[in-house]
Amino acid sequence: MKRISSITYSIVFLLMIGGLGVISFTKLIHYYDTGVVENNEWTVTLGSKLETDLATTFYEKTAFVNLNGAVHRILGQREMNSVVKLENGYLLTTYDHQEEEKLQRNADKIIQMKHYLDEKGIAFLYVIPPYTSSKYDPQLPAGFQDYGNDNLDRFAKMLEEGGVELLDIRKTMQEDGVEHYNMMYKTDHHWTTKAGFYAYTKINRILMQRLDCEVDPKVLDFSNYSVTTYPKWHLGSRGQRTGAHFAGIDDFDLILPVFETDISDGSEQGEFEDIVISKKALDNRDQTSRYTYDSVLGKSFTHNFTNDRAMNDKRILMVTDSYGKAVNPFLILSYGEVRNGNADYPTIHAYNPDAVVVLHYIDNILKDDIYDDCVGVE
Repeated sequence: MKRISSITYSIVFLLMIGGLGVISFTKLIHYYDTGVVENNEWTVTLGSKLETDLATTFYEKTAFVNLNGAVHRILGQREMNSVVKLENGYLLTTYDHQEEEKLQRNADKIIQMKHYLDEKGIAFLYVIPPYTSSKYDPQLPAGFQDYGNDNLDRFAKMLEEGGVELLDIRKTMQEDGVEHYNMMYKTDHHWTTKAGFYAYTKINRILMQRLDCEVDPKVLDFSNYSVTTYPKWHLGSRGQRTGAHFAGIDDFDLILPVFETDISDGSEQGEFEDIVISKKALDNRDQTSRYTYDSVLGKSFTHNFTNDRAMNDKRILMVTDSYGKAVNPFLILSYGEVRNGNADYPTIHAYNPDAVVVLHYIDNILKDDIYDDCVGVE
């Protein structure tokens, strides 16, 4: 049955290629000169090579990827371009089991940074965001393995044993009865803007306690924000690899405060929606050249902000990746100053933050050199 499915897929796949014209056909010639045609498994090998290469070089690439994704969906395929479709339709890039030594090296760097910041009287918080596949309900199809949450669990335990104050959003969502998959995009590795607000409330609660400061109550109340939903607007990082038809297109929620704001990014000053986010990025829907999450939220990650209406003058240093783009907008509304950067010696000494918050997605947690330049690391 598996062989028949592979042959069927390859036939449909080749017919689809032919429909894209002579220009595309010339790009396929070298695939037929592989020397594996006589092999009983040649159709599987050929299909896999075509799928991978054409996703990056094929004429009318977007149309091809969309059609390829549609064929995968019709045939019930669970994997495309190294992206796995979970039982509930969400897309996942799986992770191998990471060696204990590798995780411990990065954990040790965080622990060293924590000790340095303690000596300087700077509050420190490490945040682990959720991973697409829920730790408590993985939805992984039969025949696939994924160690993403296992890697995160072991890393989190190392940090806690080293005395690091840890906020595991996976755990708090489970405790609060928050539906995990409602907080994640189906086609992206990022969490949603609503998940960003949820995580902000958890981060803020700890910061207020550690810094002994107040935050304007209206910033904390979700009813003080407008939510505009853009239906089928966001094709995420994994959707870009599998096309719009393999798992569909996500809605995108734009969250804006309905109260008055006065924010500066160092060069301009004005309302939140003009300074912190790029609302103009939603004027036109275009999944081929960008994806919405980064386009709308990107400024909150690349600028440093001051808030003249904040009820405190605390300075927060965010050491984060693109996951922080969904959280930063709300922190900017809460504190006197929010800066994005690395926790290296020049930044810490020049900025003198009241608190350092590290929030990294699993990809960056697993990088060997991600924390090499942080203060205290030897």
